[in-house]
Amino acid sequence: MGRFEISKNALEKIAESLREEYEGSNVDYVIEDMKISENGEYLSVLIRDDYDSRFLHIFDTKGNPLPGWKSGVGIPCQEDVVIFPSVENVAVFMKCGTGEITLYPFQNESPKENALRITFSRLPIYVSLTNTERVVIFGDMRLDFNAPADLEALFIPRLQGGYVFFHAIYDTEGDVYFLHTFKEPGKKNPVLRVGRINYPPHPYYSPLEFWDGVETISAYSPAPPTKGAIGDIVLRDQEPIGVLGTKLGKELYVLTPKKARIIPLPGELVFTKFTEKGLFLLIGQFRGYLYGGFVTYEDLLEKNSLKLEDIEDRTVFGRYNPEAVDPKFSGISRDGNVLVLGKSSGKLSASGRFYYYVRPDSNYLYSYVSTETIPGEEEVTYDQYTQLEEVLKRFGGVILYGPPGTGKTKLALDLSKGADRVEVVTFHQSYSYEDFVEGFRPVEKDGKLLYVVEDGILKRLAVEAIFHGLHPNSGETDYGKKKEIVLNYLQTGNGAFKPRGKFYLIIDEINRGNISRILGEVITLLDPDKRLGAEYETRITLPYSREPFALPPNLYIIGTMNSTDRSIAFLDMALRRRFAFLEILPRPEELGDIEVGGVNLQHLLSTLNRVIEEERGKDYTIGHGYFREVIKAKPEERAKALKDVFYYKILPLLQEYFYGNWETIRRSLPGFGFIDEKGRIIEMDDDEFIEALRKLVTEK
Repeated sequence: MGRFEISKNALEKIAESLREEYEGSNVDYVIEDMKISENGEYLSVLIRDDYDSRFLHIFDTKGNPLPGWKSGVGIPCQEDVVIFPSVENVAVFMKCGTGEITLYPFQNESPKENALRITFSRLPIYVSLTNTERVVIFGDMRLDFNAPADLEALFIPRLQGGYVFFHAIYDTEGDVYFLHTFKEPGKKNPVLRVGRINYPPHPYYSPLEFWDGVETISAYSPAPPTKGAIGDIVLRDQEPIGVLGTKLGKELYVLTPKKARIIPLPGELVFTKFTEKGLFLLIGQFRGYLYGGFVTYEDLLEKNSLKLEDIEDRTVFGRYNPEAVDPKFSGISRDGNVLVLGKSSGKLSASGRFYYYVRPDSNYLYSYVSTETIPGEEEVTYDQYTQLEEVLKRFGGVILYGPPGTGKTKLALDLSKGADRVEVVTFHQSYSYEDFVEGFRPVEKDGKLLYVVEDGILKRLAVEAIFHGLHPNSGETDYGKKKEIVLNYLQTGNGAFKPRGKFYLIIDEINRGNISRILGEVITLLDPDKRLGAEYETRITLPYSREPFALPPNLYIIGTMNSTDRSIAFLDMALRRRFAFLEILPRPEELGDIEVGGVNLQHLLSTLNRVIEEERGKDYTIGHGYFREVIKAKPEERAKALKDVFYYKILPLLQEYFYGNWETIRRSLPGFGFIDEKGRIIEMDDDEFIEALRKLVTEK
């Protein structure tokens, strides 16, 4: 067992070394890029100053600059620069002019003088330095390059009429394996593939001859999007394994010679790479923490989904902020002992170009430390329940918004368990101030019809909460007597009020009512600083009863609203200012690893939501709550429950979302066969339904 700990001494040494080098010239600088070497011994740091000048520094992982690298090596290029460290050298690819790639030796007191350079006749599309120090170049067939005789280089030609996108490369002395997205000329859909070629490759005279000679070891169609792709490939037991995900995606494509499949993840993917300890994963949980650790090769090849519990040596790297984590600033050595994880930010260069850099306050270097599990020690957790509790404590009122079926009402009810009192109400067009605060109601007395003022749900709950703060142990049950005591306190101030307990008012579908009319003057009291005992305590006189009224600080209001019903932008601005807003999105990981007929529910939901989000936006995605009945059903009844949910809830929803545009969903989901060209739901028996689901989510 073990965990990752910050290499504080190394970070301090690196920071001090860079300050000595640059601060004397009064020029601000940032770390534009950094990479760990394959063996985990060296850290390559690319510095960029305010004049767009770049310098490459090499440190050992204890923070000491290597001989010849203390002052850095100047990189004469103001265009994009990419660094690729291997074991003995670091390659710098400069995209200036026709491009150049330079290999600098780590252990050399004159790295600039002993560098190896490759120049090009035109800019390549892609270059990389492999684990065996072999340079891979991908570009147009007309591209020429000059490489030193003692430097191995592999040229891969671009295929006209199609495209290739490289994700990762792994090679041996005689073979080169590459994970890539490939679209063959004339084909409709791209394919994710693991390919292999011999080195040196057989002579070829056209790109088509080269690609015809590539052995396809594993493939998955259709391929996932290449934007934000994060992948790696490794050779294990003489067989390649490729993995690919996308930044913020919740699934991992796993390709082996025996099978290509998709594994749902317990959060959003930030980074992944193969190590000797297993597949290293960085996983972020929305409104939660960033986790890192290893998945064993056995679990990777056998499990149908991954949970946090499946990630060994799991380390928490703080709160998860998707904007601050960038795969570009993440890396890990092949032995799994040295980790680079930098938080990113961005700025404009002197030439007006935007670029990303490592935040100065980022603890970007970690070391793996073996530990023993401490009995009773619990891992830190942070979830939506915890966040809602914190937001309510600070603001007194919160509105949960998001797509339907994401568990907004359930979350509110779960939080209110154990409260002194909970009231639930649903707003609608006819709901009024008279229902919510107070109003006249007809009452028959002695044969006559009279109109008396009756208290609404908010006023009654406030009276209960204030009375509890005045006389917590009185045992009084009569509301009339409680109200009398509360009114006396509000009018005269006699008594000692201390908020005790928790009182919750849950307003479902809060956006469906006329908010301004329902709340009236009570909206003023919602501010935390205007509650009883607060800095600007405010008491008002109600219009019907002429009675004083105030809100205690321990009366919490939770509203829920579906973002698809009506945009939150239409809510009264005065209301928006007095409520906190917490977005609740679908969480496929809540479905666990349940499978129905070989179809993983997490994967099914993620697949549908990916298309819906691309075409309609996140507000229209499907919540995990739609599958709650499937989870509750007995194992032998889950297939029937899933079919009912799909046919009577999900498919009608998709009919509405894609009305008149059925080709969109067919293009994005080639295996989708539940709605015909006229938009009609196709009836299927149980076996046909399960087979159609498999076709939707599995390899074609």
